[in-house]
Amino acid sequence: MDSSFGITPFTALSRQLIYETLFVYNLLDAKLYPQLAESYTWNGQNATVVLNKNVKFNDGQPMTADDVVYSYELQNRYTTSGTAYWSYIDSVRKIDNYTVEIRGKASNFNPKMIETSLCALYIVPKHVWEGIEKQVSGPTGIVQYPNWEPVATGPYKPYTYDDTKVVLIRDDNYWGKIASKYGKLPAPKYMAHNVYKDNASGDAAFRAGEVDVSQQFISQVWTFGASIETYIPQAPYYFPGVIPSIVFNTTKPGLDDPAVRRAIAMSLDYNMIGQNAMSGYTAAMVPSLMLPVPAEQALIDANALKPYQWNGVDVAGANRLLDEAGWVKGADGIRAKSGTRLSFRAECPAGWSDWNASLEVVAQVGRQLGMDITTYFPEQNVWQADKDNASFDIIMHSYGGAGPASPWSRAYETMSSVDIPPAGSPNRIGNFGRWINPQANQIIAQIAVENDPATLKQLWTELNILYLQNMPAAGLMYRPVVFHTVNTSAWTGFPKMGDGTNIPPTICIDGYGINALYRIRTK
Repeated sequence: MDSSFGITPFTALSRQLIYETLFVYNLLDAKLYPQLAESYTWNGQNATVVLNKNVKFNDGQPMTADDVVYSYELQNRYTTSGTAYWSYIDSVRKIDNYTVEIRGKASNFNPKMIETSLCALYIVPKHVWEGIEKQVSGPTGIVQYPNWEPVATGPYKPYTYDDTKVVLIRDDNYWGKIASKYGKLPAPKYMAHNVYKDNASGDAAFRAGEVDVSQQFISQVWTFGASIETYIPQAPYYFPGVIPSIVFNTTKPGLDDPAVRRAIAMSLDYNMIGQNAMSGYTAAMVPSLMLPVPAEQALIDANALKPYQWNGVDVAGANRLLDEAGWVKGADGIRAKSGTRLSFRAECPAGWSDWNASLEVVAQVGRQLGMDITTYFPEQNVWQADKDNASFDIIMHSYGGAGPASPWSRAYETMSSVDIPPAGSPNRIGNFGRWINPQANQIIAQIAVENDPATLKQLWTELNILYLQNMPAAGLMYRPVVFHTVNTSAWTGFPKMGDGTNIPPTICIDGYGINALYRIRTK
């Protein structure tokens, strides 16, 4: 049956509708599944990728090793979202028409980052993009190329667009309908990406059944009616994927003291943040670097972390910690030491209502501890510049996230000082607070190449203890990768927790979530 399928605006790791990747990542089991490739194997620091011989671009040309090598090298020639993977890759070469070798960089070997590239980099046709390269000029020309009629391998092609929506149409010649892949075409003939002026407009359209899948934040989703469903039927409703955090600028007097940072973290009312900022869409926060998902919890010794963690809101313990560290309250009630007052500004973009509400809770904590913490909500570009240039006191940032390199990438962004630039130069990684600890660097480097489960568990536990002792950042909540919410008035069969499909809640188009399009059906 020819049917349309509406989606509100999205962001994600790898969308598979037009262009596809070699593998797709499943955040439910943290595994990679074949898409354009059949398999990959490691031989020392080299990954050998075997391609699916059935794959064709929508112009009828087969996808071969030449296209894969070209797609990787394109990211190296130009500055794109995939360029960073070349920090870990020495070369990508063709073995035969359907085999590719990715050689890891000996000086910076990281198999997880190379595996991430397998499910993040889209494969493009060499025979098309070589011609495009000749048409454009300058280092940004190819990135800005409009590409309105893409030659790609995915199940959909652009159909029409205007200011209100972008519509894709199913490619009924899609290679994936063969029996050895999906065995059929995706159910919707059309995919519509609707554009709304604000969340309220998107909510109204979703509630009215004009949108089938929404990824935007919806306050009190349980009030939207029986046809509206989430992946988890009760609180927290959504599957956790990222940890929005406050980052402390450890170059600032006062915040350079781990006792001050830890005191703030110990006093946070996670329940208040979860209810006020997230409508209850977060599991109870447990202080650590890890998400509350089986794959990450299996990496740590939870009992070994307990002596370093705190339960609930420990304002009394935080004040004792500050007393012991020599921070004394003055006549104005603000603590000070050696001429430094504990007065800070907590920052995030204006209009980010859940983050704004979270920082108000942080400011409230300050008053209980003898600190003057005020909130500051500038425009997003100002917040980004402050973060990049370390011109902030306390700033909110969302550490990723779901992918093959998780939680290593989260730990690297939070705690590694390897790539911290000289003072006065912009940050390049997530350690915006410029916290420096050689032991953390050593453990993070070991984790990147370690394969023994017992050793990995020991290393992850040690790294989490360092985090809890020093608190370069403090998680405030767990947030989904996308707010996968569906309206079942027109379509049914969306993935749900416990349905036995192993399909993740990634709005039916991201990573392994694309499999949902082959299960849903019209009512």
